Amino acid sequence: MRNLILFFCGLLLCVKSINAAAQEPNRYTAEVNIDITAANAAEARDKGMKQAYRSAFLAIAGKSTTEEGMKNLSALTDEQLLNFISEAEVVSEKTSDVRYIATLKIQINDELLKTYMQEQNLPIVIRTASNIIVVPVFREFPGDAPLLWEQNNLWRKAWEQNRNPGSDNNYISLPADGINYSALDADKALRLDGLALDTVASHMGTRNIYILDAVYNGIEGLKVTVYPYNGGNPQTIFVSGDRSPDLFVKAIPEITKYIDGTIQNQSINMNTAQPSEILVIYNSSGLKDWIATENTIKNMSNVRSVTVDAMGKGKVQFRIALIGTPENLSTALKAHQLNLQNNGGFYTLDKSIR
Repeated sequence: MRNLILFFCGLLLCVKSINAAAQEPNRYTAEVNIDITAANAAEARDKGMKQAYRSAFLAIAGKSTTEEGMKNLSALTDEQLLNFISEAEVVSEKTSDVRYIATLKIQINDELLKTYMQEQNLPIVIRTASNIIVVPVFREFPGDAPLLWEQNNLWRKAWEQNRNPGSDNNYISLPADGINYSALDADKALRLDGLALDTVASHMGTRNIYILDAVYNGIEGLKVTVYPYNGGNPQTIFVSGDRSPDLFVKAIPEITKYIDGTIQNQSINMNTAQPSEILVIYNSSGLKDWIATENTIKNMSNVRSVTVDAMGKGKVQFRIALIGTPENLSTALKAHQLNLQNNGGFYTLDKSIR
């Protein structure tokens, strides 16, 4: 028994050392460019580094809090902010007598940031990239038959041809494969047919589905009503412009901005309570697989920490301290092909079968 315990201890130390050496770039790392002129090269470099630290810190922190939270973080002094920097790598640099130009890759201590935000009661946004399925339904006039799969659905064509690079989320126009095509049509989409949408959600592996009902708004503009399948009230958004394919392209970022904001508002946790903890058993195919999976979990904004209890025989037992609910974590993990299931007193984690 003693030898077995020593084996597990050694294995855990091995995991930690390998994990530290093979840490992958994550959402708490930012690359910044600086170009500073001062009285001399040393002063320019000093000013440049401070500017780079602040720019990287605010860019990274901005992904985890609201505008109100950013006001607090922006007020930190350069000395206070330096405590959050865990690593700074010079990608390239040039100097002259009075100028410093560089590209830096800066990583902040995510645990320290989360702890500070908790202590200051700053709102934390659970912002992880998700697959968002949109169902673009179109009518020229309100009394017309709605279009979904038809070739003359200009709204659907716009979504298929234009992605939104400004969003952290991945927006996908519902593909017309056999299951989706047979399960859903425009009428079922507009009346939020539960059976049809449940079939689509199961097939697509997400409940993040939004029906987008677009109709021309008089002689100019487009009126789009957003119906969330995963709960919430519909919202109508008006987009101005002439009747042309460009009008539909123009509407896409306005719709994604609204949906992103809705998801963010649903994700805010004011942090008045301590993080909850869940016990998880992961079916691992080996040490390399576990390290990659552990990094994926740690990089999620609602995860405070991951603590390994035991490893052996293809399984890892560990605990996750998280903000929010296990359901939110489960949804985020699905985007990384990881399936988290509640088994009563504990959870199991497995790779999704594709």
